[in-house]
Amino acid sequence: MVYLLMIAVGLIGANSLILSPIAAEVAAGLDVANPADVMSAAGTYGVGVAVAALGLAPLADRYGADNTLKVALLLIAGALGLSALAPTLTILILGQTLTGVGVGIALPAAYSMAALIAAPGKEAQTVGKVLTGWMLAMVGGVTLSAYGAEIFGWRTVFGVLAVAVFFVVLVMQVISLPKAPRTEKVTSPISALRVPGILGALFSVAAFSFAFYGIYNYLGTHITEHLGHPVSDAGIYTLIYGLGFGFGMFFDRFFEGVGPRRALAAIYGALVVFMSAAYLTVDWFHGLAALMFVWGVINHFGLNMTVNRLTALDPAQRGAIMGLNSAVMYLGVFGATLGFGPLFDTWGLRACIVTAAIIATIGCLESLYARHLDNRLRLAS
Repeated sequence: MVYLLMIAVGLIGANSLILSPIAAEVAAGLDVANPADVMSAAGTYGVGVAVAALGLAPLADRYGADNTLKVALLLIAGALGLSALAPTLTILILGQTLTGVGVGIALPAAYSMAALIAAPGKEAQTVGKVLTGWMLAMVGGVTLSAYGAEIFGWRTVFGVLAVAVFFVVLVMQVISLPKAPRTEKVTSPISALRVPGILGALFSVAAFSFAFYGIYNYLGTHITEHLGHPVSDAGIYTLIYGLGFGFGMFFDRFFEGVGPRRALAAIYGALVVFMSAAYLTVDWFHGLAALMFVWGVINHFGLNMTVNRLTALDPAQRGAIMGLNSAVMYLGVFGATLGFGPLFDTWGLRACIVTAAIIATIGCLESLYARHLDNRLRLAS
């Protein structure tokens, strides 16, 4: 069951990553002059995720994360099929927007199911395995989509994804997912925001999102324009990062019993050390490439602990809470792209790294403060 959720997350993640490397192929197929125009579909995809995560993800609390996940995956499969058959850019944008809506429902439901099926004391390992689906997306999705689009055409890439997602739903139906709790209580992002500890946990999600995408979004341009390497070399960075992200899964068991706040403080500290090393090696292609593996490992732990911190808050509102998680994460992608762009254009990647290190330091302080408050509440009770 855990591996089925991991595959589902991997397929979801693959769609969010594949459009960039095949944008030129898509543009040629749709008679679009500028490949950058194709990326508008990625923008509407992100909007679809954020809107659905806020407005529709709470449905998992009422109807069960198991049912909600299957319905959302069916929507994703259909929307990917529409993307594969799109005769114009407008239809492709529509298909990707609908895919985003499905993802905004499916991701929170998948994370909720991971927390549900985890054995007591094994939450970090279970969630960590599911999150490894993102590694499959980075390593397999990005690489195979580029080659697949070149050999078989870009429509085949979306078509294969659609069939794969539909197959996952069939398997879930056959093996029967564990029944998730239902509640008659109407949950929403507003009600979830009243849960004690939610604001600090969401701040941690935002800090990780900004610190990651503020560097990652401009890494490819730095490699090609500042270091003078071809685009394929930028893909190597993604591959190494993905391998590190997956490798982190083997060490998730060491976080059991540590507590997410305490763990996040250490993880943020490790991020600051990584960024210090990245600052020193930013103009050294091979040195920075080696650090990508370390970055992947650290971010695996960070994403795992932020999800664990959220899922432990209020099981009755887990769908709404994880919807907020997805919304904050994808808004972080938008905010990091917008905020770090002027820094990169003016001072280069080093400025992005310094800013990300400051954000990571603030995240570390928040985690320590949250742990301090938690200890005080325990002593008071």
